[in-house]
Amino acid sequence: MPMNYLPTRNVFVILIFGGGMLLFVLLSIFPNYISYSDIEHEISVLKNQIEEQKILSPIFEDLSKKAQFTKPGTLPFPQTKKLSKNDTNKITPIIRAIVEKYGFKLDNIGTDIESIMTASGVFKMSIRLSGEFDKFRDVLLELGSLPYLDHIEDIQINNYRDKNKISLTVWISQE
Repeated sequence: MPMNYLPTRNVFVILIFGGGMLLFVLLSIFPNYISYSDIEHEISVLKNQIEEQKILSPIFEDLSKKAQFTKPGTLPFPQTKKLSKNDTNKITPIIRAIVEKYGFKLDNIGTDIESIMTASGVFKMSIRLSGEFDKFRDVLLELGSLPYLDHIEDIQINNYRDKNKISLTVWISQE
């Protein structure tokens, strides 16, 4: 038997066997390794999100409790009345009581004299108040329950330091 024949045959068998193993690794193990690393990456992303949720959940619960408010059963829709010209001076104390009832400070309340003098049947009032914004909804509901409130024309809300400055323009029906 010649010497050249045996090593060539062994080399050929080793190459076929090595190629088969390489093909097996490339076709079965390597794709699984890639999907495994992708899954590991997704798991690490999810773990980070869970940690964020653990940190943020007490804050969310606190804000959720603060944001909850009781819904009124029905909104007030009183019978509309017109304010007599003699009772025009009584509207300011009523608005002051509503504003102070909900913890707001009435900064200014003004009546447009020209609108009182016209025969249009409504007059304009400008109201400026300051306080906590989360109670402003209650003020609006209470103002809406006034039988002589025609409509609210303008609402402006400005945050100034720790207080919210709120300006309203309301129209009151009058005889």
